Amino acid sequence: MSDNVSTAATAKVFVSYSKILIKALGEVDYTDPPGYAPNGLVAAHLDAAAIFTGVHSGYVTVTVQTTTSAPRLEGGRKWADVEEVVFPTSIADMRLFGLMGDTPPPDLPSLTPQGPGVYSLRVHASTRPRIGTPETDDPVEEYLVCAWPLALGRDAAIEAAADLPNLTSANVRAHRERLRSAGPGRSHP
Repeated sequence: MSDNVSTAATAKVFVSYSKILIKALGEVDYTDPPGYAPNGLVAAHLDAAAIFTGVHSGYVTVTVQTTTSAPRLEGGRKWADVEEVVFPTSIADMRLFGLMGDTPPPDLPSLTPQGPGVYSLRVHASTRPRIGTPETDDPVEEYLVCAWPLALGRDAAIEAAADLPNLTSANVRAHRERLRSAGPGRSHP
């Protein structure tokens, strides 16, 4: 039996300008999302993240899965791209939104159910054809977004944000290892 508690839900999300955002829910100061992703799929900084889609404007299918520890990589399904980034948040409730959307899809859970802290964010993407606006309301791409905590607490999030000005894969891996070696619920020295 696994101690990894998981919550998952799927929704159809409207994308504009080739972006899906992860941002705070509620009355908080808005943080601009990353403008590009060095890995081509997902980027994050303190209190905001962005997933870059192939479709410019239209619907995609997104499944959000939150767990208490790292889930196994999705094995039964073939994904064209899988990328993972460190996502620090000083805000308790981060949700997935379409770029121009004011409200998140109601069926999708919070990506940060344990509150402020440093999360790992893994995004799986189906083939992302570079297209403008499809002539259908049927989703043309599919995403699986997994999130789990690495270290909890607002201070851990602020420290991680200062530590990750350059979100290259090597920096993200090194930061994740420092957090793991510090133990659960504590940030690195």
